[in-house]
Amino acid sequence: MRDADESNRKVNREIDSLRRERDSIQRLIDQAKLQGLSDSLEAIRNRMDAIEKIMES
Repeated sequence: MRDADESNRKVNREIDSLRRERDSIQRLIDQAKLQGLSDSLEAIRNRMDAIEKIMES
């Protein structure tokens, strides 16, 4: 019985560890998506600034 309890605890710890790793990876993916979006917005802002300068001429 004691060995079964220890085995269950070990499995539960491994599952918890995998969940933490999964959550960490998800956060990294979300940050990368936000960085990509931020880069796209900056590129659009630069293009709009360039168009405005051309229209002012």
